[in-house]
Amino acid sequence: MFSVKLGKEAARMTKRAFVLWKLELKRTIRQLPVILAEAVLLLSILGMIAFGAAKRLYRDVPAIRITIAVIEKEKNPLTDLLLNYIQGMESISELCQFLIVSEEEGFAMLQEGKAAAALVLPEGMVEGIMDGSNTPVQVFFPEDAGMESALLRELTDAGVQMLRVAQAEIYGIYDTAKTYGASEQLSVLEMDIDTANLAFALDRLALFRVQEVSATGNLSVMQYGIASGAVFFLLLLGMACYPVMQPYPAALRKQLVREGIGAGGQCFGKWLCGVCGMGIGGLFFRLVVKSVLTAGGFGAWLPKAGAVQAGTGLLILLCTVTFIFLVFQLAGNGTAAILLLFFLTVIMQYFAGGFLPSVFLPEAVQKAGRFLPAAYLIDAAGSLYTGTVSGRTLGALCLFTVFFWGAAYGMARWRMEKEG
Repeated sequence: MFSVKLGKEAARMTKRAFVLWKLELKRTIRQLPVILAEAVLLLSILGMIAFGAAKRLYRDVPAIRITIAVIEKEKNPLTDLLLNYIQGMESISELCQFLIVSEEEGFAMLQEGKAAAALVLPEGMVEGIMDGSNTPVQVFFPEDAGMESALLRELTDAGVQMLRVAQAEIYGIYDTAKTYGASEQLSVLEMDIDTANLAFALDRLALFRVQEVSATGNLSVMQYGIASGAVFFLLLLGMACYPVMQPYPAALRKQLVREGIGAGGQCFGKWLCGVCGMGIGGLFFRLVVKSVLTAGGFGAWLPKAGAVQAGTGLLILLCTVTFIFLVFQLAGNGTAAILLLFFLTVIMQYFAGGFLPSVFLPEAVQKAGRFLPAAYLIDAAGSLYTGTVSGRTLGALCLFTVFFWGAAYGMARWRMEKEG
């Protein structure tokens, strides 16, 4: 008899909980116009910020040319011819400009930071190249050398190594010809070696290994921007959902407890309303972005559609809503929750690389960002383009969701016990 009464009482409490959730969903539906209006406002603000940032980041900036001071110890037409030939190369002229100056002017430019390096061409340099004697060119760099000077130093060292190898080849040919009595063939051998070395030196692309490095991984800059922008939008959209996600007033909480609806039932109802409200807001964001990109002829930048994308998108939504729900439970009221949510969102986005890819951030910031949910949310949002999401990201989002839900429930239960 007792068990039957207990079962009936449990059924009545469950029914009351369903009634509460139904009422909360109706309230959420009535709030949808307000949520969508604030979503439009938020999208407009984010769009203007993105447009301004893109205009500034991708504006046409004139290329900075490295100035190299050339100091000639003696005037030689062949030296001028060699410099004109080097500076006439397209790959060189776009990066460097050579200025023939006096020794005093050259070192003054170096000290004042007007030149990245100073080349001192010794007397008899051209004759030394012709007869194989060692007449080195002196290269001076400023004490506080920047990236330009460091790059020039590397290229200079590479050039020196090439000259040493070429000279070693010539000396080796001379010794070999002398040892085996083939001196009459020296001119032919020298011509063959000089031709091979000249072809190698003129093929400048052979001196470099091209490796493309992307700050945004497998995503393009635009795709990464859309992914991080979507996460930022969802987090801030929680501010528009405060009417349906903020905790019940103390008096109403006590009344609901007397009706058999405890912390779990109350939390689930609020959380479910947040999922519905923000889910619709997320779909609205996708619709707007799709319309804008399609109208602008950038449909290729849209995420792919499939089962993996749908599941990942749902997990992103659940994790985001649960985090926002926890913030509302911690704050206790709508105003404090909005301020706290905005502050935490901006901080997380910065540390997670939402405003600027993580590779451009200090190492300490990068390490801290790896422990924040926003980093995994952005990674998961980016996987909507690639169609593959790592197990680590999925596991982290699931753990964050469970942790946030448990913390929010614990906070709600603690508040009820404190109120008596």
